[in-house]
Amino acid sequence: MTFTAAGIALSVETKATTDNNWEGVQTVAVKVGDEMKPYTVNPSGDYQTATLTSDDPFYWQNTAPIQVSAWWPYTDGSTDMPAVVVQANQSSEANYHKSDYISATNTITFGGSTALTFTHRTAKVVVNPLVAGDDMTAEELAGATIALIGVTTGNEADGNTVTPYQNSIALLPPQTIAAGEPFIRISLANGTTYSYKPQKAINLQAGYQYTYTITVNKTGLSGSNAAVSNWDKGAEIAGVAEPVTDFTVADDGSYIVYTAAGLLAWAAEAQKDLSLGCTLADDIDMSGQTWTPIGDGSHSNSPAYTGTFDGAGHTIRNLSITSQAYSVGLFGGIRGGTVKNLTLENPQISGNNYAGGIVGVLQINSTMENCHVSGGSITGGNGTGAIAGSASGMARACSSSSVKVSGIDNAGYGYGDVGGIVGYNSARNSNLYSCYAAEPLLTGASGFNIGAIAGNNEFYTSITACYWSGDAAAGVGLNYGTADVYKVDDTTVTWQSACDAMNAALPAGFGWQWTTDGGSLPTLVPNE
Repeated sequence: MTFTAAGIALSVETKATTDNNWEGVQTVAVKVGDEMKPYTVNPSGDYQTATLTSDDPFYWQNTAPIQVSAWWPYTDGSTDMPAVVVQANQSSEANYHKSDYISATNTITFGGSTALTFTHRTAKVVVNPLVAGDDMTAEELAGATIALIGVTTGNEADGNTVTPYQNSIALLPPQTIAAGEPFIRISLANGTTYSYKPQKAINLQAGYQYTYTITVNKTGLSGSNAAVSNWDKGAEIAGVAEPVTDFTVADDGSYIVYTAAGLLAWAAEAQKDLSLGCTLADDIDMSGQTWTPIGDGSHSNSPAYTGTFDGAGHTIRNLSITSQAYSVGLFGGIRGGTVKNLTLENPQISGNNYAGGIVGVLQINSTMENCHVSGGSITGGNGTGAIAGSASGMARACSSSSVKVSGIDNAGYGYGDVGGIVGYNSARNSNLYSCYAAEPLLTGASGFNIGAIAGNNEFYTSITACYWSGDAAAGVGLNYGTADVYKVDDTTVTWQSACDAMNAALPAGFGWQWTTDGGSLPTLVPNE
């Protein structure tokens, strides 16, 4: 069966214009019923239309109408239309091109037309070249960068920021941008940061283009209404622009942080008020910055952090700490506080005693949830872990990946604990739930307890539904409590069997569950 297809914008060059064509596309997937076949694209001379052909085409089994669906990009072996997952960094031509998805669905009648009309499955956001406003010169605008923030790419692991192609064009899955929330961030070369906030919620629809013209003033932004079109005509959406510096302060006094300078500003205030909350609004690179751990975990009455730090799915990169304090990490000590939804990437942390990526000492009534450390190195003394040096609270849905964790006998005691999640799981009712360590790199001085999940699991403590992969010899180095851990190597324990066993071990109402497609490491997802 041969199909003809109407033109659709596919080449990178034409995405910024109103032209639609088939240039640059070789194969699309065509599906009839439950069967999918690849079809070759044979474009017309002007690339406005194409004929789709196959060496193994579909044939009419009878004269009844049939429903045909087709899509691009085509993935060899896949029989279902892929979910729209765009690239977080679309600054390169290749990544921008990867972010476009098209599809067509039509009922084909025997003896009639077999035309398929393809449409975009993404929405396009275009920010016109910035205009210099009052007191602002074109030279000051030179080098400004643009990012879309508070958006989804379709992949939670990518965070909530998209870098556009040519600093102006980005493709997004259909989604709603909330009213009053930062949407377009503009960062000048001098470090000043602004954001555009829509007055009304914006419904980004597939196949539509949303064009913004923004004037930058010394005191902030003034933006024209957003022109919304489907490549020929459209309506207007009202919007306002407000300045954003490195952070904003919410009504409850907590900080909403956009930059490294904003995170340092929060930290300075948090050292004075250890209950001060913080929410990240973007990924943050701490390269070249000096960080002092927040809070002290040296004893039960020490001034530990008691607030809530919400990474909101964002990543802090290249955090560097060298300290002789008792407890060292992003937080020195947490007691009664919460850290959640945060990833540290490539931290370089060195402490004298208890050291962890997220916290040196997690004290009683404290929680870490959905916290992750990827790469980098953690070096400490008595208790050293990729996530926490010592834990007396609860950690759940936390993980480490390829983190180098090293225990050094600084005090000459001849003992200590090293773990891919926690060094020392230390107190009654301390619980680790659904944590995993992927390929941890663990070393310890003579006499140290070493475990992929925990070096030492004390009396009356528990480790539930956790797994590790890699060369570590044991999930727990020294165990006096309850340890429900699995080494997943797809030989003695398969991905699926570990996943099933860990889900069965979780308490009712836990809120998370393990999932796997049977051929990859289990991952945690919130319960629906």
